[in-house]
Amino acid sequence: MKKTISGRILCIDEEDRIISIKVSNQIMFFYLQRSMVNRIGKYLSISRFIQFVIDDEKRVYRGRKVSNIDYVLKVMEIRRRKNIIYYDIMNIKEGTRDLINSLDTKMFLDLEMSMHPYQQDKTFKQEIIQVGFYLVDKNDEIIEEYSQIIKPTTHPILTKRTLKFLEITQEDVDNGINYKDFYEHFSQLVEKYAPAIIVWGRNDFLALRESYKLNKLPSLKKRTRYINLLKIHKNYFNLKNDLGLFNALKLYTSDNGKQIHNALEDAMATYKIFKGFQLVLNNERNINLKDYQ
Repeated sequence: MKKTISGRILCIDEEDRIISIKVSNQIMFFYLQRSMVNRIGKYLSISRFIQFVIDDEKRVYRGRKVSNIDYVLKVMEIRRRKNIIYYDIMNIKEGTRDLINSLDTKMFLDLEMSMHPYQQDKTFKQEIIQVGFYLVDKNDEIIEEYSQIIKPTTHPILTKRTLKFLEITQEDVDNGINYKDFYEHFSQLVEKYAPAIIVWGRNDFLALRESYKLNKLPSLKKRTRYINLLKIHKNYFNLKNDLGLFNALKLYTSDNGKQIHNALEDAMATYKIFKGFQLVLNNERNINLKDYQ
């Protein structure tokens, strides 16, 4: 059973990630997950007011009965004239809505990477071998649909693991374009449209940044702006674990198909999730996340 707790912080055990609060004249202890501490730990201080939601079941942790904090609603310092708000989930949700609604030209991007061989190879470097994206304007009109297989620069022969996972052939890759051709086209689009690049998770934009170094080309890091839709979902809905792309897609659509790890298909999935999430932000629809919270 979920329960909202409010009160002043009496004590903070940073090592065990436990705070104590006086509730109904009784001192109670509450446990924060590491990810939560990373997010709001800098705002926690003795005597500050905190409000959060817990699962009412208690457990023994390091000799103390604790309740797990599901998510924090507010951290503030109560003052006579004007309170200082350090963290407010409602402000964050409003900021998320404003950010998503403000985006103009958007690129929904997905990459597929080469995979390590079954036997350990310390010289192996993962490379981008497939790119898919949809570039849309502020009215969601498609400016460009892009799908290309890219020939690896360092390891031109794909591993058996890669071929099996992506269900492509070596011939497909041999007939692909050079990385430099993709880079030049991508760079031109970034220069012309300055799109917000929407990705699901961190891996894709990290892979792009690594690919510039690998191919000895100028970094586009300062010219690109990435929106990690997975992280936004995790923060907005207070999810403890990462949400898979196709599990997220099922929240917004009736699509129950199997993910086939195709970059363009995954880019379209990201686009559909974005549009569904935007409706949720603007109170135009509801979704059920009970299985993921």
